[in-house]
Amino acid sequence: MDAKLAAIIVHDIKNSLGVLEGELRVLAAESPDERAGHAHLTCLTLQEKLIGFLTLYKASSQGLTAQIEAWSPQDFLEGLLRHLTINQSGLEVTINSEGMPLVAFFDENLVGLALEAALQNATRFARSRIELACRKDGNGVIFSIRDDGPGIGTHEVKPSTGLGMGLCKAIAAAHHKGDKNGEARLADHPDGGAQFELHIP
Repeated sequence: MDAKLAAIIVHDIKNSLGVLEGELRVLAAESPDERAGHAHLTCLTLQEKLIGFLTLYKASSQGLTAQIEAWSPQDFLEGLLRHLTINQSGLEVTINSEGMPLVAFFDENLVGLALEAALQNATRFARSRIELACRKDGNGVIFSIRDDGPGIGTHEVKPSTGLGMGLCKAIAAAHHKGDKNGEARLADHPDGGAQFELHIP
């Protein structure tokens, strides 16, 4: 299939999902049946995955360009958690503000997509809690997401599309400053669980 035609079809699916999400949101708010809420969450998750796929497709075909602006990492992370479906997962999701800079320079939309993908990954393995943080790294910052699961290389209970790390690496690479490039890393944490890091120069 022609790549441009495939992109048009996927965009059409994304728009249709947007309409469906709106209808399910209203239904979930008005219906006492909890299945309506689950259907709405499923639709939101599909939307997030499709947007991630489109971003990764653009990165491979056209390249991503980060629109760098100044943001408060604390406000950014709090806003991220407010609208994500992870809030309905039953896990304790916290923000560790220790050492967090007041201001950081990054593309809010792209970094948001990367952290959403990493958070979805963390929910597949976390036993009870997930911790988000941001710390200074020279002139840049490192966003991190740590779960209390068994660590990387373990069998997945919930299936994954496999787009997550590819998307995060493409978004990291879109952030560069001089000869420094962004990086996305996933490793076992010394105190247990896995830790994802997004390095923004």
